[in-house]
Amino acid sequence: MKLARCLKPVRPLARVVATGAVLSLLQVASPVVMQEVGYQGSLPGQVMAAEKTKNTEKTRKTPALSAKVFEQLEKAQEYAEAEQFKEAVAVLDKLKGRSSKFNAYEIAQMYNFYSFIYYSQENYPKVLDSYRKILAQSPNIPLAMENSTKYQMGQLYFVTEDYKNAIKTLENWFKVEPTANENTTARVLLAQAYYQTKNYDKALSQIEQAMKITQAKGKEPKENWYLLMRVLYYEKGDMKKVAWVLEELTRRWPKKDYLVQLSGMYSELNNEKRQLIALETAYVANMLSRQQDLLNMAYLFLGSDTPYKAAKVIEKGMKEKKIEPTAKNYEVLGNSYRAAQEVDKAIPAMEKAAKLSPKGENWARLANVYLDDDQYGKAADAARKALKKGGIRRKDNTQIVLGMALFNQNKLDDAKKVFKSIDDKRSKNMKEQWLKYLQSEIDRRASLEV
Repeated sequence: MKLARCLKPVRPLARVVATGAVLSLLQVASPVVMQEVGYQGSLPGQVMAAEKTKNTEKTRKTPALSAKVFEQLEKAQEYAEAEQFKEAVAVLDKLKGRSSKFNAYEIAQMYNFYSFIYYSQENYPKVLDSYRKILAQSPNIPLAMENSTKYQMGQLYFVTEDYKNAIKTLENWFKVEPTANENTTARVLLAQAYYQTKNYDKALSQIEQAMKITQAKGKEPKENWYLLMRVLYYEKGDMKKVAWVLEELTRRWPKKDYLVQLSGMYSELNNEKRQLIALETAYVANMLSRQQDLLNMAYLFLGSDTPYKAAKVIEKGMKEKKIEPTAKNYEVLGNSYRAAQEVDKAIPAMEKAAKLSPKGENWARLANVYLDDDQYGKAADAARKALKKGGIRRKDNTQIVLGMALFNQNKLDDAKKVFKSIDDKRSKNMKEQWLKYLQSEIDRRASLEV
C-alpha cells in the first residue's frame, strides 16, 4: 500500500531581494535592517562577511556578493516572477559564462536562482543538480544556506521517490542543522521515507519523536501522523498497537472509516464486544451507509444474543434503501425476529425470502415457523413448495414437518404416506415412531366408527 504524501518540498526561494530600491537601502543599512529584509549576502564592495549561525558557536567566513552579480540575479528573478523562464535562464546562462571569475558564494547564489526557476518548471532533476552545485561551494557559503539547501534537497528526493537519497540527505541535515531536533515536519518526512524503504522501526522512531516534541509543547499531533503510525504498526503485525492508534483517531477525529476499521481490528483480536461497540457507535452517529457494514453489525447483534436489535438494523436499512431486499437479507431479518420471539414479524420477512429464493430452503424454514405458530395448512403448503423446488439441506426434516402439519389437520392417511416416503437414516427413529403412532390412531378412530 502506497502512503499518500502529506508533505511537499519547500519552494526554493531566492536569497537576494528583488528591487533596486531595496539594493540602495542595503548599501547603507545596518546589519539588523539587512536581517529583517531577508538579505543574506554581503554588501557590495566588502571583501569578507562573518556569519554566526543561531544556537551554535561556529563562525564561517563568507565571500562577498558583488553588485554586478547581484544586478544580474535581480534581473533573472524579475523574469522568473513574470514566468518568463526562458529569458530568466538566458540571463543565468550568460552569468555562468563568466563564473570562473566568481567567488564560491556568488556561484552558490547563481545556482540557487537556477533551482528556483527549474522548480517553477517542475524540472526536478535540474533542481537537484543545482542543489548539488550549491553544496559543492561549501564551506565558502553561509551555513544557513548550506543547511537549507540540504533540507530542500531531501524533500525533493522524497517527492521524486528517491527514498534512499532522501533518507541519506535528511539524516545528514539532522546532524548539522542546530534547529533540526525540534523540526517535527522533517521528522515526519523522514519517517515516510523510511516507511517507503520498509524500515518500519526507524520510521516509528521518527514519528514517535515528532509526537513527543509536539505534545511537550502542549500541542496535538496531526491526524496524518497517526495514520502513518497505524500503517507502520500494521506492517509490523502489531495489531494491538494498530487498535490503539485507531482508538486515538476515533477519539480525536471521530470518522466513520476509523470506527469501521477499529471494529475490524477488534475482530482480528477476537474481541467481539468491542467490535460491536465500535460499529454501534458509528451507527448511532448515522455514519454507516454501506450495506456490508450494516449487515456486519446485525450479525454481531445476533452473535451477542440481541436478535431484536439485529432485526431493527436490517429493517431500517431496507426502508432507507441501504440494504438490498434480497432473499438472503429477508432470511436474516426473519431469523432475527424469530430468535427474538417476534413470530408475527418474522413470518412476513420469511415469506418474502421464500418467494425471492430460487431454492426450497427458505420455504422449508417458513414451514417450520408456520408449524410452530399452529398454522398447519400454511405449514403443509410451504413444505410442499420446499420439496418441489428442491435444494433443501435436510429433505427428511421438511417431510417430517409436512407429516406433522397433515396430522394436525386430521389427514392421517396423507401423513402416513409422507412418513413412509422418508428414506434418510438420520430420521429413522422418528419415522418409525410416527408411523406406529399414526397407525394406532387410525386403528383407534376406526374402532370408534364401528
